[in-house]
Amino acid sequence: MFVLVVTGGIGAGKTSAMEFFRQKGAVVLALDDIAKHQLEPNSEVYSEVVAEFGEGIVGQSGRIDPQALAREAFVSPESAARLNEIVHPAVLRDVGPGLTEMGLLPNPPQMVVLDVPLLVEAPVFAELGDTVLAISAPEEERIRRAVKLGMDEDDVRARIACQASDGEREAIADHVIRNDGTLDDFRASLERFWDKVIADEP
Repeated sequence: MFVLVVTGGIGAGKTSAMEFFRQKGAVVLALDDIAKHQLEPNSEVYSEVVAEFGEGIVGQSGRIDPQALAREAFVSPESAARLNEIVHPAVLRDVGPGLTEMGLLPNPPQMVVLDVPLLVEAPVFAELGDTVLAISAPEEERIRRAVKLGMDEDDVRARIACQASDGEREAIADHVIRNDGTLDDFRASLERFWDKVIADEP
């Protein structure tokens, strides 16, 4: 079972990359989705996050409001780091054993992709993979893409300012794809990566 770790910032193109890998038959695990599960009410992580960032992040439903949490967590790199320090260990406790269990199946998946946006902030996740791919794109293009998908521009800029740079992501990656052209160009780059790195894996 080959495990690929993919990282990249907001608007870099990870969603399109995950669609590509799914079409190739890979099992994709998005750490953002696992983190959202960890933030469900009555969980230990939920309690810690509310204690850290205040009751104002809790909506009328009793669930954490992602936008309210973002407003509190992404005011500075330090506050973003506090959120990561609470959430990342819990996510790791889910993902590590899950990968082990998949590998022990009678017919394990040939390939698993871990979508890890904050790999620089949590490099331990790189140790779960066989290789690391970073997807990069010019910052203003990333912002434009995110806004086109419905995100608030100020929110996007605040998140980018509190997270690692593309250069830092590239520095810890084994492979880099720069998504600075058309979607067809990006897919062609993914195909080349697949043929070069993945296709010959058992």
